[in-house]
Amino acid sequence: MKKLPLLLSALWLCHLLSAQVAVSPHIRLDQFGYRPDSKKVAVLADPVSGFDAAQSFTPGNTYQVRRVSDNQSVFSGSPTAWKNGATHTQSGDRGWWFDFSTVTTPGDYYLFDVSQNVRSYPFRIGADIYKDILKQAVRMYFYQRLSFAKQPPYTDEKWSDGAAYDGANQDHAARSRWAKTDPATARDVHGGWMDAGDVNKYTTFAEGAVIQLLESYRRHPDVFTDDFNIPESGNGIPDLLDEVLWELDWLKRMQDATGTNGFLLKLGVDNYNEVSPPSLDTRPRYYLPECTSATLAGAAIFAHAGTVLIGTSHPDLQSYGYDLLGRAELAWQRAAVTTSNFTQFEETCDDGDIKSGDADRNESGQLESAVVAAVYLFQATGNSVYKNFVESTYNQIEPASTSWWGPYKSAVETALLRYSEMPNVTTTIANNIRNQKGNMNYAFSLDSYDAQTDLYRAQMDDWAHHWGSNLVRSNCGSLNMDFVEFNINADDADRYRETAEGYLHWLHGTNAMGIVMLSNMYAFGGDACANEIYHTWFGANTPYDNALTSPKGPAPGYLTGGPNKDYSYTQLSPPAAQPPQKSYLDFNDGWPQSSWEITEPAIYYNAAYIMLLSNFVENTVVPTKEPVALEGSMFEVFPNPAADQCTLRFQEPGTREISIYDSRGKLIRSVKSSEKEVVIDLKNLPAGVYNVAAGGVQKQIVKQ
Repeated sequence: MKKLPLLLSALWLCHLLSAQVAVSPHIRLDQFGYRPDSKKVAVLADPVSGFDAAQSFTPGNTYQVRRVSDNQSVFSGSPTAWKNGATHTQSGDRGWWFDFSTVTTPGDYYLFDVSQNVRSYPFRIGADIYKDILKQAVRMYFYQRLSFAKQPPYTDEKWSDGAAYDGANQDHAARSRWAKTDPATARDVHGGWMDAGDVNKYTTFAEGAVIQLLESYRRHPDVFTDDFNIPESGNGIPDLLDEVLWELDWLKRMQDATGTNGFLLKLGVDNYNEVSPPSLDTRPRYYLPECTSATLAGAAIFAHAGTVLIGTSHPDLQSYGYDLLGRAELAWQRAAVTTSNFTQFEETCDDGDIKSGDADRNESGQLESAVVAAVYLFQATGNSVYKNFVESTYNQIEPASTSWWGPYKSAVETALLRYSEMPNVTTTIANNIRNQKGNMNYAFSLDSYDAQTDLYRAQMDDWAHHWGSNLVRSNCGSLNMDFVEFNINADDADRYRETAEGYLHWLHGTNAMGIVMLSNMYAFGGDACANEIYHTWFGANTPYDNALTSPKGPAPGYLTGGPNKDYSYTQLSPPAAQPPQKSYLDFNDGWPQSSWEITEPAIYYNAAYIMLLSNFVENTVVPTKEPVALEGSMFEVFPNPAADQCTLRFQEPGTREISIYDSRGKLIRSVKSSEKEVVIDLKNLPAGVYNVAAGGVQKQIVKQ
């Protein structure tokens, strides 16, 4: 009995001694931690040039991995000089690597420099290390919702706010930018997410964000659980999909508002008089009318979302998906008219009156959206019109036109890789797509990783450190995971995964600034985080200004824009006049300092980050079982497309119910049959896409 107080005293002494050891900001690692089987390498940095050049650091010869609980060493080793002591010009640092990958036991640790008597920030090793990080990155979209109140228990009281832009002449009755005083132009386009730090909403800008979020779910459905603490949590639908549905509902209103099946381009305010919090903003809201950029982006979003949602096991999501596919086809048909069959494109719809992003796209960008839409519409319908469009157009746009599959065309690249796996596509085209991707080890992948090009183990060329570089870095990681997802260069799958994870560690603190690039993550394992972001709600000189020095700080989980070597206000250094990786400053000042070029978040930044992060989140729940079809229920449909009738041919006879749905999920008819071949009468149905279901099997029929 007397030993217990002595033991507690010893533990207290260990913690006291640990607390007296200074944390060195020069020991850079993933501040959240590592999965047990991850490659674990800390970067020990000695600044040579840049804003911190006056500092210096030379590590000792012995580093230990110590448990936080008792300060006992579990691993000891020596750092290795990067490139024999050379200076990494992109960061302005010279450095050393300390590899502690052999430490795999779950727990809380820190690194200790024996001779220098300094330590790292604490970190954790565990299979579920990134689960809470994923939740916060997804919850960013909850804070971005418009026309929706953010209240406890779904947020801390300090980030509560009422519904924004629900007042007179706002999102329930926004007017045309070209007829601001005419109430007849009012349209209900409420909902959706504010795009970035500004409060506007853009159809074109939503394309990349929605597609990457849904692609993240498609690849890893079991990591997106129903417990992210949003109002829809517990409804049986993964919370990521609930968030995406909030945006999709708004996009449906942007389509309905045109009356033509096209899409409005943009919705927002016509001045820069920002108000914090957003619920206090009474400025009128205006929309830009239909534009082919928006219509094709909307078609791509709905076609992709429709295929993903139909692939779930949730009946309501499936019905919603059918509705989206029908809408995508109507948008496609509208675009074919307004572009004279995809030969003439509007490129100057946005005159800048609604502040501030230019939502137009050039011809190439619009063709990219058209190809994405056609890929998924072909997958859903089997209609040769879409196949022919993809195969006649794909090599006119990037990446196929240049054979360079880089980090800027994620939606197109994913669509083409999906297309290469579909049945009934032209074999030579499928092979060309896969071969082009297979030859891309030289772009942010194995070549630079094996050559140890980047001191911070997440190589990007100097020119890629521009406005929004954290999106680019996230996509660089995902480029490597695309090899794994589509089984390309399969022998190198583990190396691609290791390379991809390096980009994640960079975003989590293994970088030249030594900070987590997400806002205010102190409650979730971050030790040095982005404290300020350029954002209307969380702006400078508001209670939300700074995570450490303001009463409230910004909400957690916003990915900042990242280092920008092209920062325009050259009088402020940093971020100006720095090595590319150090072209960053933790600030949120407005004009002329223009911090939006550095720290502004965006829905597409978080989407790219979530897509990368989700590859490394432990599957914490048992996946929902998909309906299992009896072997005898398998059937084929012919002819397809069909005119007056088609035939279902089953593998075996047996009594089964056959149901026909329209593209919006509405039941048209249902019959029972025990025959191996069943004729379906289509004469009285309008042309379009229909879905036939029998015995747990579901297929599309195209009525010509």
